[in-house]
Amino acid sequence: MMAEVEDNIERWYVLGCLSVHHEEKVRDALRKAGFRSHVPMKYEIKIVRRQEQRTMVPAITGLIFARGTEEALKDYIQNKRHETIYMRKSTFSNKKEYLTVRDDVMERFIEFTKVRQENITYFKPEELNLKEGESIRIKGGLYDGYEGTILRLKGKRNKHIVVQIPGVIIAAVEIEPELIEPIGTLKQQEIRERPSKNVDGDKKYMLQTAEWLIENQADKDVPEVEYNLKLVELKRTRARLTKFKGFTATTEAELALPMFLAAVILEEDTTAVKERLEKATAKLKDTSKLKAKCQKALDTWKI
Repeated sequence: MMAEVEDNIERWYVLGCLSVHHEEKVRDALRKAGFRSHVPMKYEIKIVRRQEQRTMVPAITGLIFARGTEEALKDYIQNKRHETIYMRKSTFSNKKEYLTVRDDVMERFIEFTKVRQENITYFKPEELNLKEGESIRIKGGLYDGYEGTILRLKGKRNKHIVVQIPGVIIAAVEIEPELIEPIGTLKQQEIRERPSKNVDGDKKYMLQTAEWLIENQADKDVPEVEYNLKLVELKRTRARLTKFKGFTATTEAELALPMFLAAVILEEDTTAVKERLEKATAKLKDTSKLKAKCQKALDTWKI
């Protein structure tokens, strides 16, 4: 995995993050700065605002991958002094060189782990002994053409195929036929929810989710399953808020804006939600930041 490193050659580097739960923020900031970045994610179910919410969290605490030159990444990290991120050193070279991952290994790992992300189990290298397994190639099915190690995990009934980034992370997936729905199907799927128990919390969450979907819809480094999960959460939250209206200009605009953005994302008829947003925006004060945000949305998507 290691190679002689030249500062002006782009490679995948392994980064560490000392701030708990900041991996996604660091990943997104790296992408905005022009680097490719990846954080292995796993499914988790949380209770948020008394609602069951499926979400994705970093699979390994503090683990981030970024592709760029050594010099550029060093400069970025030094300029981001508020983030406790660092470039990990290799244990194979007495920690004299930074830990890198070959392009083909990294791309294969990303591709493998986004096919059926909800059933992946992640391990640190010291947690799993791969010598017990047998190297195979899968023929047919979801993982047609993939090569990896096959073994039976302790406490699991079915056999798993294992793909790893040596010395960094291991991903294990049960070998069963199961498909992830494409975005088009999810957009047409009807979702029913009970009315929201926390309107203020849900409308903020819906706006954040809509903005994330708009920002990441063309990002090839965002796994399809992660995008689909956000899409489902957008529809679930909207279903909880459908019957609500604001009693003031501000609360109505705070509901109308994410409703409009959701219709845009889902490629629905925006006539009714656009009219609602226009009416709510007109009632806001000209100095209101919310009015500027609503007007920007209307100007951006003149549908």
